[in-house]
Amino acid sequence: MKYWREFKKYKQAFKFIEENKPKLIVEYGSGGSTYSLYKCLEELNYGGKLITYEDNSEWYNKIIEDFPFLKDTVKLVEIETIDSKKGYLRYSHNLEDIKEAELVILDGPDYKLFLTEDGGPSNVTTNLEDIVNYLGKEIPFFIDGREGCVRYYNNLNYTKHIIQPLEDATDGNKV
Repeated sequence: MKYWREFKKYKQAFKFIEENKPKLIVEYGSGGSTYSLYKCLEELNYGGKLITYEDNSEWYNKIIEDFPFLKDTVKLVEIETIDSKKGYLRYSHNLEDIKEAELVILDGPDYKLFLTEDGGPSNVTTNLEDIVNYLGKEIPFFIDGREGCVRYYNNLNYTKHIIQPLEDATDGNKV
């Protein structure tokens, strides 16, 4: 089954991958999307790689148990709070490991687990900004929902956002 072709929620991201063949895709937050991205790269077979960062050890263990072939793809890392008042978070990892990134996907963490000073959920993952600053150039990115994140990068005037049509954004695909 070519599951990734049926994963409507990421249709535009997969279209970008097929057309542009990024060397390295960096994903923040693992799950069904990780499986689909891996299978997409496997089927397209152009040499593209995927690195996924996950912060939740229970979720990480479930992914590796269900899909053992992802054990070298998914990395368990900590979350750093960048600004607890504004709800800005960052997955903690070495940027050198992803210096060839040509696509970033923001699909984590679970903001409800990281509360702001006033008790609300966090709402921004700053890793894309870190990558852009490290590389010295903007790269294409896809954000799975996460309205606070979308607003944050729009306010930074990032222009390479791969936008998913609203009718496909909540198709509920699960692995």
